[in-house]
Amino acid sequence: MKKSSLLVFAMIASLVFSSCSSNEDGMISTDSNAKLLKNFSLKRDASGAYSMDFDVAEKTKVNKVSDLSNNQFYLHSSKEYTSTKIAEQLVIDNEQLKVGFIDANDNKNITSFTIIDDNITLAKGNENSKLKSYSITKNGEGLYDVVFEVKNNVAVNFVHNEKEEAFEIHLNSGKGGETNYSRTLEKLDGKPLSIVFVNYVGNSGAKTDDYLTPIRKPVIIIED
Repeated sequence: MKKSSLLVFAMIASLVFSSCSSNEDGMISTDSNAKLLKNFSLKRDASGAYSMDFDVAEKTKVNKVSDLSNNQFYLHSSKEYTSTKIAEQLVIDNEQLKVGFIDANDNKNITSFTIIDDNITLAKGNENSKLKSYSITKNGEGLYDVVFEVKNNVAVNFVHNEKEEAFEIHLNSGKGGETNYSRTLEKLDGKPLSIVFVNYVGNSGAKTDDYLTPIRKPVIIIED
């Protein structure tokens, strides 16, 4: 009887241990899938051209599906080692650009962003924009670094527009001594992070913004 009881106990313990091991493996796999995309950096240079760099986890395969300005990057686990650093040139069509990262293992959206800006070809000779270049880099969970350069004699003001739920960077003619700026913004869970550059154009002698025309470009909306 004792031998029989010990045998039953051993079988139960083996099943429990096996079940726990399977669950732990599943948890590790799920956590790994959620971190296929490590970070990304979106850039617009002084010419108006867009590009993007992003890092993925080791053994992550990337498949790109592109349709004009709509770019989807499908990430899935691979048994082979592949490049973890990827660079892409992006094109704005009809003043809009969309990029999305998708976990192909479970077909879930990891993160995506939309840009509204002038097409580089059509915008040649446009002097309205006081912004020279900018970049937005994901540096952690919900944190994004915004780095940008403005032209000479541009005053910069940072405004949180509660009504529009947007972080606005106002650019106006003035005696701004600096040309390079940076800010770290936090994206709240369940809400998009909207970043808007507002260029004021018109009468250079106007004393208030009421007499100037605000041009809200570029606009960057990040969702995950």
